[in-house]
Amino acid sequence: MKLKHILPLFTVLLALFCGCEATNPEPPFEIDSRPVTEETTAADATAPPESGTEAETHTHLFTETVTPPTCESEGYTRFSCDCGYAYDTNHTPPTGHTLTEAVVAPTCESEGYTRLSCPCGYTYDTEHTPSTGHTLTETVVAPTCEAEGYTRLSCPCGYTYDTEHTPPVGHTLTETVVAPTCESEGYTRLSCDCGYTYDTDHTPPTGHTLTETVVAPTCETEGYTRHTCACGYTYDTNHIPPIGHDFTVTVTPPTCTEYGYTHFQCVACAHGYDTDRTAPLNHINATAKRIYPTVDHDGYTLHTCPDCGYSYEDSFIKYADIITGAYADNTEILMQGVDTSKWNHDYGASLEDVKPLDWEALKAAGMEFVILKAGSTLGMDPAFELDYRDAKAAGLQVGAYFYTYSTTVEDTVKDAEMLLGWLEGKQFELPIYFDAEDPTLMELGTKRLTELCRVFATTLQEAGWYAALYTNTEWLYNLLDTEWVKANLDIWYARYTAALPEGQERFDPADRDFTWKDGTAYKPGETDKRYGLWQYTDNGGVEGFRYPFDFNFAFKDYRSIMVKWRLNGYGESNPLPSPSQV
Repeated sequence: MKLKHILPLFTVLLALFCGCEATNPEPPFEIDSRPVTEETTAADATAPPESGTEAETHTHLFTETVTPPTCESEGYTRFSCDCGYAYDTNHTPPTGHTLTEAVVAPTCESEGYTRLSCPCGYTYDTEHTPSTGHTLTETVVAPTCEAEGYTRLSCPCGYTYDTEHTPPVGHTLTETVVAPTCESEGYTRLSCDCGYTYDTDHTPPTGHTLTETVVAPTCETEGYTRHTCACGYTYDTNHIPPIGHDFTVTVTPPTCTEYGYTHFQCVACAHGYDTDRTAPLNHINATAKRIYPTVDHDGYTLHTCPDCGYSYEDSFIKYADIITGAYADNTEILMQGVDTSKWNHDYGASLEDVKPLDWEALKAAGMEFVILKAGSTLGMDPAFELDYRDAKAAGLQVGAYFYTYSTTVEDTVKDAEMLLGWLEGKQFELPIYFDAEDPTLMELGTKRLTELCRVFATTLQEAGWYAALYTNTEWLYNLLDTEWVKANLDIWYARYTAALPEGQERFDPADRDFTWKDGTAYKPGETDKRYGLWQYTDNGGVEGFRYPFDFNFAFKDYRSIMVKWRLNGYGESNPLPSPSQV
């Protein structure tokens, strides 16, 4: 047995022999903590510590440290005291190397091998194989103007060398001549495709070649002479001051919508300015045209400016503002009068040669108005112009009526236009009536007859005349569209009373106990509503006159209507009511 394996046991026995007290096995003297080798003797390991005079008695407190074995060194357990005393025990042999293989392939210039390695760092190589040698590829590099050409042999490992060297080819030069300019020199440039270049044959600048341009002065800018070279170089001399503006004057008068002004314009340049502005005229010359209300449309005043064509409308009037229908607002008789034609006159050699009526006598008999027959589809009544003149002169209020034979809308319009020619220049206080009772019209039917009444009325109304309808019970209630007629037209209603009592020459308006010729009593409901004009007899006698008259009562103040609404010739001298008055 080797000394290093005996030493620990000897140390323990020695401690027991000497009587050292310790909690762990402890020799009575300090042991060398170095590992025991073959050269270390037992005497060295057990030698007691030295002191100055004598061995000191000491109690060790040990700590244990385990050192495991490695590939090449043994393992052990070390017991150490704070005093520096230590010893090793439980020695275990080295574990030996644990090797792994790594194969390194040969390269072009180095051998291959298998490397055995231990994690401790120990390594060695085996199974050596020779290098493979270079695998070369050729690349030909052509010569350039200044560099030689060659063939390059290259291996993937990076090894390379050049061979087959060829000299540079030298520059191939082309000439470019740059001409001198006014301020820069000229030269010949020699250039190679490789980028090499140099200049030769330098020539000096030519200097400026100047041309003169004279710029005349304007109203606001100076004049001068400009010296210019083709290269762009320029300078000015001979400066002349501006000459100032020379103005022409144009007066533009104001228009309806544009201001007027005086314009000053320079004849030599675009400079100009305006003065003396005057306000627009706002259509001060506009003319007013009356568009009269009709059954078909409202009325208004159309203002048109002759200077610019602008127009606008105002003073709107509805037809219903003028006429509220066939009935009067009251049952009071406001006036009584007659209607006349050539048949009420004496005449000479023919019916066209009518003699005047005594209108003063008619007025004295209580007649306040007259409805004159203007004529018919066949022409003007021979007494119309004569009766109009004399009735007006006597102070009677005058109306007129027209008797039609027309059966179509077109012919009825012609009737109305013919009548308008007869009415021109005259003034009527009562309506202009349309009489459509001829038996030849009875077969036309309600729609056609009513349409003829509408067309005649609207033609007169558009010309500023108060158009109305003369009719009787049979036509109003059986042949015409009763409701439309009553709602839209003023009516002169013909329905006669019984014959006058014996000895009574005329009907007394105060007598309200009427009976009709057909024997029926005057219905109370009809006394509450009266048409505007009522023709109550066709056999009215007036003393001093040979022929009887048709007698009529008026229940509307027609003259006030004509004056208020500027109708029947009362128009232009009387202003229209304002919308607020309407």
